Amino acid sequence: MPAVADCTVVFPLRHDPASTHPDVSGLVGKAFERVNWRDAFDTFLAEERSALWAAKTAFDNTDTSAYIAARDALFPQAVSGVHGAVAFRNRAGHKLHETMEAVGLWEYLKGGATRAKGTFTFVDVCGGPGAFSQALFAMGKEHKLRLRGFGLTLRNVKGLDWYTDLPSRSFFPCYGIDGTGDVFKLENIESLCSLTCKENVRLVVADGGFDVPTEVVNFQETISCRIVYGQWLSAVKLLRPGGCFVLKLFDCFSPFTRAILFLTTHLYESVQVVKPRHSRVVNSERYLVCIGFIGAPKQWLEHFERCYQEGFVDNDNIPTVLPTSLFSGDKIFGADVERMSATIASNQVSGLHAILEKLQSKPAMEEVKS
Repeated sequence: MPAVADCTVVFPLRHDPASTHPDVSGLVGKAFERVNWRDAFDTFLAEERSALWAAKTAFDNTDTSAYIAARDALFPQAVSGVHGAVAFRNRAGHKLHETMEAVGLWEYLKGGATRAKGTFTFVDVCGGPGAFSQALFAMGKEHKLRLRGFGLTLRNVKGLDWYTDLPSRSFFPCYGIDGTGDVFKLENIESLCSLTCKENVRLVVADGGFDVPTEVVNFQETISCRIVYGQWLSAVKLLRPGGCFVLKLFDCFSPFTRAILFLTTHLYESVQVVKPRHSRVVNSERYLVCIGFIGAPKQWLEHFERCYQEGFVDNDNIPTVLPTSLFSGDKIFGADVERMSATIASNQVSGLHAILEKLQSKPAMEEVKS
């Protein structure tokens, strides 16, 4: 048996309560420094990152079906199915359920919904085809809540069309001002904000991502920075005070990701990273869970928007949203993000090594071939 197993793990992220908000005034009006996604790492957990990359690279020439067979044999827990009375379309629904349950998010949301006569609105960003929305409506029914949902996703992209059985009277697709649903365009996010301006937006969920070719899979984190930032910014603009946010992340080694996490601890009352059971121990996926939106100072929001419009000029280069000098001295945050990143990476390496050992054993290879 492998030394690790698929199980839900929760990591708190905090900043030093004695510290003040990071001062972005010195960044206003300045040109953004950028770095290519291949060069977007520093020395943070460099040994752990190298070990993880090596463990992933070991499978470069492995047959995909053989890898999947060995993985599922060793880690059978991350499968789809029914939770109680709720059946989810795919594993994404399980991931969201486990993530929300792990931090008591439904109990928090029910408190706010009680004051709003049992109703609240969620927004599903980059959500097509709607696994998260479908799961939220199902779980909301279990918790005796009435939900209204809005969703933004790319239009006319195979596999991203919204599920036809999402409740038509309670779910409203949005494709932005230009009709594309492209979250990379700030005006499409603004359009979604206008559409929901009179709604009690208590929850934003974001599960966006894309397939990364095998030859650059180690750079999944930095290749995904633009879409991660777009979803993160969407929540900052959409949420009402006290609202919550669930965002899919990958590795958290780069200065860009750490800067976003640090800023997040100042924007919400409680921040945690959850690795749910259905998010396999052998992959880098995890979920950022933010509870109790405080709000962004006007200067911060202006800086965030300018970073999106002027900093992300293409998909290859990543702007500096916050210099490391503004968060590297926070020992509480540093310890939390290091523990989270190192633990998930270590578990991932152990799981990948177990799969490799199974593939290299003669009985396992014969079993896979048969």
